[in-house]
Amino acid sequence: MKALIIAAGRGSRLQNLIKTKPKPLIQLLGLSLIERVILTAKQSGINEFVIIIGYLGDKIKATLGDGKRLGVIINYIENNEWKRGNGTSVLKAKELLNEKFVLLMSDHIFDFRILKELIDYDINKSCVLAVDRKKPQRDDTKVLEENGRIIDIGKNIEKSNCIDTGIFLCLPKIFSYIEEVIQEGKTELADGIAEAAKNGDAETFDITLIENYDSKMKKEIKPWWLDIDSEEDLKAAEEYLIKKI
Repeated sequence: MKALIIAAGRGSRLQNLIKTKPKPLIQLLGLSLIERVILTAKQSGINEFVIIIGYLGDKIKATLGDGKRLGVIINYIENNEWKRGNGTSVLKAKELLNEKFVLLMSDHIFDFRILKELIDYDINKSCVLAVDRKKPQRDDTKVLEENGRIIDIGKNIEKSNCIDTGIFLCLPKIFSYIEEVIQEGKTELADGIAEAAKNGDAETFDITLIENYDSKMKKEIKPWWLDIDSEEDLKAAEEYLIKKI
C-alpha cells in the first residue's frame, strides 16, 4: 500500500520559520515534520510514498531524495496550484494511485497505532477518516458522524461530534468527488469528503476506541495526534513528546 502525503502549502501561521524552508521541513526534536510522518507510516508497515510538493518543493526533494536514507521509496508530484485548496494537491495523484491508499498531511504527526489499525479497516466506501472525540479548537476541521458514517465535514459546520485528524484510508473513487467539487470552485479536501458524504460514501474510524496500552512503550498511552499550525503548536508538540517519552 502507498501513502500520499500533502506537502505543498506554505503554512503562513509559521511565518518566522518558513522564510527559507517549507513548513514540512520545520524541525521537531531533531526530525523534520515530514520525516516524522514518513517514519511513523513506515512503522505502520508502509514503505512507498507519493509526496505532493509546491512551496519551496525543491528543498523537500533535496532533503528527502528518493527515500533511501529513510529506508523507503519516495516519488514526487509538483502542484503548481498550491496556493489553492489542498484538494487540488490530492487530485494531482489521481493517475498514480489506482488501488486503496493512505492519505496523510505533512504537518500532522501521530501515534503509529492509529495508522496501523486504519490500514486493516475493511474499506468499502470512497474514504475512511480517522476521527477524534476532542472538543474542536478554532482551526480544527469538524465532523458530524452518525453510526460510523460522515454526515458533514468542514471548519464552519454548525453541528459536529468529532474532529478530523488528517489521517485517511481511501479508494481511488475519492478522486471523482474531489474533481467534481473543484469544477464547482471548491478546492479543499474537506469539500470532496463532504460530497462523498452526501452520497453515503464516507465513513469514520474512531481513534478513541483503540487500545490504550502501547506495547512498545510498555505503558498506557492514549492514541495521539498533533496538528502543527503555529509556533505555539510546535512548542506544545515538543513538550508533549518529551513528556511522552
